Amino acid sequence: MQGHGERGGSVSRATEKAVTVDFRDGASGNLMATSDVPLDQLPDTFALNTELHIGDDHFVVVSAEPQTKGEFARTRRLTVGLQRVESVAPEDILFSLPSICGSALPEGPEAPVLGDVIVLHEDDWRQCELIASRHREDIAAELQAIREICATAAASVGWRKIHVRERITRPLASGLSWSSVAERLGPFEPLGGVAFGQRHNTVAGAVAARLPDDVVLWGIEDAGTLRVLCIENPDSATPSTVAALQRVADELSLCIVHWCRCQVYSRGGFRDPAAAPLWG
Repeated sequence: MQGHGERGGSVSRATEKAVTVDFRDGASGNLMATSDVPLDQLPDTFALNTELHIGDDHFVVVSAEPQTKGEFARTRRLTVGLQRVESVAPEDILFSLPSICGSALPEGPEAPVLGDVIVLHEDDWRQCELIASRHREDIAAELQAIREICATAAASVGWRKIHVRERITRPLASGLSWSSVAERLGPFEPLGGVAFGQRHNTVAGAVAARLPDDVVLWGIEDAGTLRVLCIENPDSATPSTVAALQRVADELSLCIVHWCRCQVYSRGGFRDPAAAPLWG
């Protein structure tokens, strides 16, 4: 490649090591800028999350063609799609739920899970669950904290604060098995697994039952003992499903808690008079 002008040699060497990059709006495709960027200043791959600062503006890369340094080093051309990262004042941030579980999401299995898998959002983790009755005082304390968020931090859409539940790390008594739960349910469809976010993010040791009205009862079993027992889609429960879930709770000395709604089912009543009845 020939250079131009008095500094032709240095321009030639710089150009040979540079990649012409078109920066485009990731939504519209409109060209924002074009620049010759030294190859050593570009990442090895754009397949991972990449952020860029152009002047005072902050962008995240949403697309790149080609994606790897080996490819654009050969073509000397690169097109990058950008999305502007807007700054939000902390007081303007709203949460979609008044409470989430503080326990880490469960780990995945070593091998792929076959069969039907229910895919949940990460925020669904332990939002409606069965808990040993001996935790009633901790349940009441967590519910009081959630009610305070609802009373003082509710916005027109969402909440300005969120309560992270951390008191009940082991919600079930040792020795409770999935078989003892399943035999009290009545008719159900076994599911292959449970995942968070995407199907491949399946949960190790997950056991699950889909009831006739699309309510799902699922847990995590480790060495024959359930660690958690959760309910998905509780609002669609028909009277027969409600009766089945209440039977499980009654016969195994469990409470059913729908955290964000501050609702509880417990045989013989619940010590927290402010808790609303679940399926009341």
